[in-house]
Amino acid sequence: MAAAGFFPPRPLPQVLVSTGPGIYEDEHHTLWIVAKLETCSHSPYCNKIETCVTVHLWQMTRFPQEPSPFNPMNFNFLPMTWRLESMNTYRGSDAMHWRLLNHSQVGDTVQLILMLE
Repeated sequence: MAAAGFFPPRPLPQVLVSTGPGIYEDEHHTLWIVAKLETCSHSPYCNKIETCVTVHLWQMTRFPQEPSPFNPMNFNFLPMTWRLESMNTYRGSDAMHWRLLNHSQVGDTVQLILMLE
């Protein structure tokens, strides 16, 4: 059996709108879930002293059958909407800019990693 490989990512979503805590919907009605939130002390993407936040969003063609365990992440500081401003920047409805660090697909999972600037 072949291992899951990297595939060219799908086009970037133009807009992501919150439909509930940690869940976003894009312009094609595809759901994205917040899989991970990292702060500066836990993120390999940050090397500056200021507060750094990265969010990992996953869009999957198949969702797990098992319910996920309780997730204590606090989504309150995430914007209600993200809009793609350029090829590597999303602007939140709170006027904050989020830099696109990664857009990839492995198997059925498409991932976006955004970092608050």
